[in-house]
Amino acid sequence: MSPMMNEMLVDEVVPRLRHAARTIPKVGHEDDEEIVQDATLMAARMMDSAEQAGRRFSAGNMAWYAARAARSGRRSYYTGRSDVMSPGCQIDGKARHEWLDDEIEMEFGDTGTLHDVIPCHFYLGQEPDPAEEAARNLDWQSFLASHPPRHRIAIGVLVEGGTMREAGKRCGLKDSAALNLKRRIAADLVAFFGEDVIRHLLDGVKPGWESDLRAAQGRHGCRREGGAELVAPPSGQPQFHEPLQSSMP
Repeated sequence: MSPMMNEMLVDEVVPRLRHAARTIPKVGHEDDEEIVQDATLMAARMMDSAEQAGRRFSAGNMAWYAARAARSGRRSYYTGRSDVMSPGCQIDGKARHEWLDDEIEMEFGDTGTLHDVIPCHFYLGQEPDPAEEAARNLDWQSFLASHPPRHRIAIGVLVEGGTMREAGKRCGLKDSAALNLKRRIAADLVAFFGEDVIRHLLDGVKPGWESDLRAAQGRHGCRREGGAELVAPPSGQPQFHEPLQSSMP
């Protein structure tokens, strides 16, 4: 853009955009200053395009078209209306954003935020044990480092949900050789981690601290309500005992 157009943009277009910013709908955290900056960029692009095409225009024309585009929901970074994050889609009423920190009413009259009710995309219905996850990652890295590249490629394919036939093709092996590789990897896993660890993982056994925490919460709730206390013996069969007698008067 030529120096003359730069002066027109700064001295004539931007003041008009500042005056029109009050009438432009805002979405999310947008304010007048941000709208002015975005509309200035759109006006600069239109002025540069018109100048290169040899068309005549005035500062009022450029400010009017830039403000009109911003008022309709267009922005310099996106002019469509199909993206739910775009201002145009929200101005049209096709999408509405809710803040995760907003207070909502839950069941039984409790209150909380959307953070409390929306799980992560990888949540599978139970919280993993952070200590076991960290130790498992360290052991897994050691296990992979102790095997040749062909084993690591096959394990990577299986972890991603692929079949052993696909792993064999990646490794340049036929079906029979791929089956032997699978058996060798399975035997190495049992030898490295131990049969008990593998069995616990397959059975979905939860860590001991979680069971102890739930038992402590149950005992605390029983004492508060004055009911029977639930105790889990080593055999795993629950037994009921009479509530503890308090020495307090």
